[in-house]
Order: sequence, then structure tokens, then C-alpha cells
Amino acid sequence: MHCFWHIPARSCLAAFGLVALAFLAGCTPPKLPSLQPTVEEVPFLGQQLTQEQIAEWRDKVAQRRQAIEARHAAEKVECYQRFFVNRCIAESRSTYRMEASVLRKQDLELNRQERLLKEIDRQLRIQQNAQDAAGAAAEVTAVPASAPAPIGAAVAPARTSAFAAAPASTRSPMPAK
Repeated sequence: MHCFWHIPARSCLAAFGLVALAFLAGCTPPKLPSLQPTVEEVPFLGQQLTQEQIAEWRDKVAQRRQAIEARHAAEKVECYQRFFVNRCIAESRSTYRMEASVLRKQDLELNRQERLLKEIDRQLRIQQNAQDAAGAAAEVTAVPASAPAPIGAAVAPARTSAFAAAPASTRSPMPAK
């Protein structure tokens, strides 16, 4: 059997295999940024920030993002003046993505820090509410020493043993006359 009228099929498969191998050898996967932030990318990594510091870092990140987007737009305009437009735009987009990924990591760390601060505030509020409730309950149950004893307080210890020992048919909350 022949793949073309003058070339045997085995030779066609071998040629196709070599072309495919050469194509795959030239294709390398793109280098993706790591998902874990580093101290170089996120300078405040591992530190506990205050609300003011978080706000300052958010402003810095927003300013950097605007600068990166403006530079990317300018590079894109310049790319249309070149002969290899698509390649230039792809390189510009790749640079933009790498820089934007660093800013995204900073945003994620700032969000984590803010959630942590909110959780600490929430735990402090819960603890304060529990202390307030315990203090209010202690005030309600505390009886001043000068107050008279509640009715039935002296009867309760004597009544418990005799009353509990009596049969159910003879138990009556009213005293017998």
C-alpha cells in the first residue's frame, strides 16, 4: 500500500512521526507564575498589619495597577507600529500578566489580613458580650445580706426529705387542717 502513488506507506508514517516529533520538541509549555506568594512579591507577608497599614498598602497596589495598565496600553499602541504586531502584543500581555499576578497576590494577602482583623474584632465582641451577660446575671442573682430570706427557704430542707418519702397519694402542697 502506498500513501502517495510513488512513496510506500511505511515511509509516510516515519516522515509524519519525525515532523510531529520536531513540532513537539519546539513547543514548550509557558512558564506560569507560582501560586504561593514570596517575600519579594509581598513585602508584608507574615506580618500582622493594622487597618491603617492595610489601607496604605491598598492605595499603593491601586497606584501600581494603574501604572501597569497605562504602560500596557502604551505598549499596545506601540506594537501596532511594528511589523510583528501579534508577537509584540503577546509579549506585552505576558509582561502585564506577570506584573498583575504579583499585585493579585498582594491583594489576596491584604484580604486575608483584613479577614483576620475582623475575626479578632468579632471574638473580642463575643468575649465582651459574655462578660457583660455574666456580670448582669451575677447582679440579678446576688441577694443583699440585709434582705429577708425568700418565702419557703427555711422549709425547703426539711420538706425535701419528709415530702419525698411520703407516698404520692398523700403528697399535697397545702398543709392539712
